[in-house]
Amino acid sequence: MRKPFAHLFRSMPLALLVALAVVLPAAPANAPARAPQNSLDGQLAQCLTLQGNLSRQATALAELQARTQMAASQRALEQARHDSQIQALQNEKHQLLYLASIAILVLLLAAASGFGLILRKRHQQLRQLSEVDALTGLSNRHAATAELNAMVAQRGPEGTRHVLFLIDIDHFKHINDNYGHHVGDDVLVAMATRLKAACRPTDLVARWGGEEFLVACSNLTREQAEQVATRLRQAMAYTLETAHSCRPVTVSLGLAPIPFFDMPADHSAASRWDYALRMADRALYAAKRNRDAWVGYWGAQLPDDATAEAILEQPEAATRIVTVMSSLPRIVSMASARARSLRAVRAQT
Repeated sequence: MRKPFAHLFRSMPLALLVALAVVLPAAPANAPARAPQNSLDGQLAQCLTLQGNLSRQATALAELQARTQMAASQRALEQARHDSQIQALQNEKHQLLYLASIAILVLLLAAASGFGLILRKRHQQLRQLSEVDALTGLSNRHAATAELNAMVAQRGPEGTRHVLFLIDIDHFKHINDNYGHHVGDDVLVAMATRLKAACRPTDLVARWGGEEFLVACSNLTREQAEQVATRLRQAMAYTLETAHSCRPVTVSLGLAPIPFFDMPADHSAASRWDYALRMADRALYAAKRNRDAWVGYWGAQLPDDATAEAILEQPEAATRIVTVMSSLPRIVSMASARARSLRAVRAQT
């Protein structure tokens, strides 16, 4: 019977034998000797029970470790999924921020563009208000002055000059006094419309002030200037119809060339448009003595012994320098007679 038990103990693991040695109490030295068979059977039963307990504990520990590893893997997977979601949300946030920035930039550009258009439109409106006569729609005096300055800087072909026309409505005060200022405004609008239609698109047409208009044409000969004066006078004449009567409306016109004298362009007073304007104003004054007429002064070469200011004071007397033109022959005849009388007076003195 000992040989099998010895073989059993030899087949047990060393760790199990150590555990048995620890667990099983040592037999007292003075204990009475038991039967060997009963003692070995009890120890074997205890070893088997202990081995079963250890095996179950090892199995439970393995299962616990497996569950722990599985839980750790699940947590790692959940963490990775959570990190992926966070990264996706961050990417979406960055994309939304980028799109929002683009949208804001587009809105700012659109707002800036719209604001620029509004400013440009407002600037055009202000410019129009500062350069256009509100009643007639023609250029006002300020705008006409700038255009005349630009016109004087450009010389036309040989034998031509720029020509300035001053036009005044005859008996305009009588129209205002008898029919009211609203009728006077209607007359101004009608005159402006007729004047604009009778001129070339390149001509300067402006309301110079009150009932006075200004027209400046570039590159005309003296004969062409006479033709334009005749056309303007005829085009602006019409019949005013009111509730109680009809009356003719006519204009008087004076013209002068720029530069007034036939000379190369220089910086003298006679080369400027304001000198031509003064000569045209004198011609207009002569035309208004008769009404419904035009008068023009056309300067030739200015002699060395004459001055422009002297010619301005008495243009009719300078027959060799200034040519008097008019729609009425008697005005030309009167100018010639006055020139002869002035020369006679000078000869006597």
